[in-house]
Amino acid sequence: MLRSFRIRVFAAISLASLAAVLALAFGDSAAVVVAVAILLVASISLAIAAAATVAGEARMLAGAAREIAQGELTARLQHGPGDEMGVAYNEFNRMAAQLESRVAEASQERNRLMAALNSSLDAVVAVDSDSAVTFANAAVLGLLGLAPEEITGHPFVFIMPDPTAIEGLRASREHGESTSVVIERPNRRFLRAIITPIVGGGAWSSLVVFHDMTDVKRVEEVRRDFVANVSHELRTPLAAIKSVIETLEGGAIDDKKVAYDFLGRADGEVDRLTQMVEELLELSRIESGELSMSRELVDPSAVIESAANRMRPPAERAALTLTTTVSPGLPRLNGDWVSLESAVVNLVHNAIKFTPEGGRIEIMARPENGGVMIEVGDTGVGIEPADLPRVFERFFKADRARRAGGTGLGLALVKHTAEAHGGHVEAESRLGEGSRFRMWLPAA
Repeated sequence: MLRSFRIRVFAAISLASLAAVLALAFGDSAAVVVAVAILLVASISLAIAAAATVAGEARMLAGAAREIAQGELTARLQHGPGDEMGVAYNEFNRMAAQLESRVAEASQERNRLMAALNSSLDAVVAVDSDSAVTFANAAVLGLLGLAPEEITGHPFVFIMPDPTAIEGLRASREHGESTSVVIERPNRRFLRAIITPIVGGGAWSSLVVFHDMTDVKRVEEVRRDFVANVSHELRTPLAAIKSVIETLEGGAIDDKKVAYDFLGRADGEVDRLTQMVEELLELSRIESGELSMSRELVDPSAVIESAANRMRPPAERAALTLTTTVSPGLPRLNGDWVSLESAVVNLVHNAIKFTPEGGRIEIMARPENGGVMIEVGDTGVGIEPADLPRVFERFFKADRARRAGGTGLGLALVKHTAEAHGGHVEAESRLGEGSRFRMWLPAA
């Protein structure tokens, strides 16, 4: 704590009185010399005392400034009333208060910025002029699969070792404008990186925002496959019908036996087209919510038994054994009987298509997680691991499926029926060992 002080010298006698006293003691000439010497000594003493005071004041001022520079923004100078340094101290304290206020405001703005960046679903990375990462929000950790200590302070190329991203960062800095690049990561993950240079950003030279485009790319791929598959499924029966017509026009119509045989083929292809259109319409109605499903208490055991009875004849024709295993006391479902039975029938029909003669198909049902798990297993040819995640897509058909026929919509209908009832589907398979399809439905 500083206190300034004022030095006052009170003269008990005047200079003239001092000279008169000295003249009586030393004579006139000596008196003048002694008086001057006394005054000189007094002046020097006063100057030294004043200098010491100013030096102390300056040291205290420098100490307070040093504390503020070190982050102690609450440091202040104190002085007594009437001190000559009071004005300077007041200005210093006012400056320190303004600095503390502005630093607090800047800190609040920074905290708000950090909160906004960390709450973003997109990964945000700040890079300095040396291409080192100075900030990474929470989304980066999940997107890149790295720990915080593996990101901040490391080179950008370390967390994103992709030449496209590095070139985008360089181009953004050179041209001084935002750059957008698409990066393909392992396991077919796609990221769009938007790189923006920051002028006067301090430690932040560039800001990189990553958007995960994996789902978008997957939807694009599914759309392309859908167009290709539906074109194939429509082309095959149409080509068959066209071939029948041309054959009949070529003279086969005159041979009744051949004509009826070809007409039967055409009728089968028309039925296939009709089934495809009906299933597409049903899928569309389910997805849009326009399909009116009756909601009633449904006994899953009765649904499974009804579906099994419908599918036993085609299973026997394919030389397959169809069995059911249903746990007693299954909870009832709140759903549409027809849709649920159709879903189980589609699962069994799919198993029949891919199970060789002598194989087994089993329909099982058990209570699970507050609902009912319906499972259809077979000893069929199995599904390729790469195809397994896509088996519930409409018109998705692997090569084995194409050879087995069908519209490619049955499993898609199962999936959408389960979701319309608040459930979900899943599948597992081993090549050469068979597949298992599960449909979980919540209890009423």
